[in-house]
Amino acid sequence: MASQNLASQLSGTQIIELIGRMGRFGLTSERAAKLNGDDELMKQWVGKLDEIPAFRLIHGVFIPTADIFAAFKARCASKGIDFGKFSWVGSEQAPDFDPNDPETAVVLDATLDTLQDTFEFAWEWTKDGQEDSWRWDGMVSDAKKLRLLSDDRPDDEEGDSPDFKPWTLRWVRIKLDTNVGKKPIDVRDPTSSPGCALLFMSAEHPARIKATDYEKHFGFWLPGLKCTASDEEQWRLVPYVYFDYDDRQVELRSSWYGNSLGSLAAPSFRE
Repeated sequence: MASQNLASQLSGTQIIELIGRMGRFGLTSERAAKLNGDDELMKQWVGKLDEIPAFRLIHGVFIPTADIFAAFKARCASKGIDFGKFSWVGSEQAPDFDPNDPETAVVLDATLDTLQDTFEFAWEWTKDGQEDSWRWDGMVSDAKKLRLLSDDRPDDEEGDSPDFKPWTLRWVRIKLDTNVGKKPIDVRDPTSSPGCALLFMSAEHPARIKATDYEKHFGFWLPGLKCTASDEEQWRLVPYVYFDYDDRQVELRSSWYGNSLGSLAAPSFRE
């Protein structure tokens, strides 16, 4: 049944092109005949595709959770970060991806010693997964320029707010296509709006960023964060991630919390 379905989904031209490409990369007529005559061998051969990361992507853009966890540990090791410092918030068991929702991501969210270090760690990792990157000079992450949305301390207060808990790990699910075109100030909430978790999503699922087309896959605000670029705009800006598909580069910017940008969603956590 599966082979009949595949045959009905491919045109004769596509089948010829596929066989031609396989031939260019070493599949001989003798090997093709052997595959065609041995079901068990064919099953093993097709099964090998699952060992290639691109064939394991969920909804075509998301990395499986076991690979996310392994990649995070490897990233920490490469940056000299002791993984033993982290403590779990909630279950160590990752939730499932929603088979019916291609825009709900499962993300390993983390905090390092400070909000700034967390933000920069996730952004650097995001950049490394893309062909190119750009960052607005005004998008600064020090404690006087970047805060959690819940941080209502006086403007000149230094350091991270009590709401920031260092060295944590937690699995979260994020609905990426909510509030498209909405103003962050109208839809954000300290408990349901992700901040750095969205940068970790960008880092852990680079194919999702590359798939941004502003029709099915949107750029996004980081609505759980607020930032400042000048004294006149104290905590009235919101960071956002944008993908320039012409230049194939991921971009980190910020804009006024009252702006409505049709290319951006304001994602939210979901159960």
